[in-house]
This record gives sequence, C-alpha cells and structure tokens, in this order.
Amino acid sequence: MNDKYIWIIVTAIFLIMILFLNRKVRLFALANEQLKVFKNANKKKTSLWDLLCFLVFPLLIAIILVYKLDFIVDDDLANLLTTVFSIICPILFGFATIMIGKIDSQNRLEKRVAEETFVSIVSSTVLSLIAAIIAIVLTQMDSEICLQFLSTIILALSIMIVLLILLITKRTFYLYIDHNKQ
Repeated sequence: MNDKYIWIIVTAIFLIMILFLNRKVRLFALANEQLKVFKNANKKKTSLWDLLCFLVFPLLIAIILVYKLDFIVDDDLANLLTTVFSIICPILFGFATIMIGKIDSQNRLEKRVAEETFVSIVSSTVLSLIAAIIAIVLTQMDSEICLQFLSTIILALSIMIVLLILLITKRTFYLYIDHNKQ
C-alpha cells in the first residue's frame, strides 16, 4: 500500500476520534435537533417524505451523477465550491442572529418556527464547513476511487445545503409575513 494512503487513513482516524469522541465538538445533538425539524407538526411523527427529500434523495442524486453520469468534481469546481461555502457560512450566521430574536416570541407557532429555522441554519453552516473541507481535500486526491467517493459526498452535501437554505428562506419569509399580519 502506498505510504500516502496509510497517512490519509491515520489522519482520518484521528479526525473521526476528534469529531465523535470530544464532547466540545460532537454534533450528535445538532443532528438530533435537525431530525426533529422533519417532524410533522400535526402527527408529531417524523415525516418519511422529509427524510427522503432532505437526506436520501440528495445522496441518490449524487450517486447517479458520479457513478452513472461520470460527473467528477474537478479541482476548478472544488475551488469554486470552497469559495461558495465560505461565503454561505457568514450569511447563515447573520440569519442565525435574526432567528435568536424571534425565539423569544410570545407566539407559540412563531417561536417553534424560529427555533426550527435556527437549527436548520446551524446545520447548513456545519454542512457548508464540512463540504468546504472535503472540497479542499478533493483537490489533493489523484485516486479515481477517492475522487468518486469525495465527489459523491460533496455533491450530496451541496444538494442538502441548497434544500436547507430553501427551507430557511421559506420559514424566514413566513415569519416576516406572519409578523406583518399582526
């Protein structure tokens, strides 16, 4: 085995240990809260349709793009995605500060929508950060298998981020419209 790949595996193991074993950066609570956003408000059950649309379909689309349509993220696209994700993060933080003000609302529905929107903003920010890091790593890969795998991950994350941004936009619009009615 190439020495480079051994060091990549060792680095990946260290990163996994840091991200999953260190309580200060572990993101299980955020993932759990994001899954709660996909609950149907009336039935109080997780919406299978939302899970499919926000998690499964983006991954399936990415797999089709990479493995059936031979769409591999090249260095130029990876650099562009890194820039885009770097721009998205601070914009989302701006939205987050707006949502924090809405969380104190006396209107129960407005408060719930603001809390769920805040969770989606934070999730989008984290996914953007992860996608930017993967895009940077992708520019250093020369193995076809690694390029395909990382392309699949970055495309799936990109689709998920776009969907979450659409959700955030719709909910922010809802909060604005609902506030103007009062």
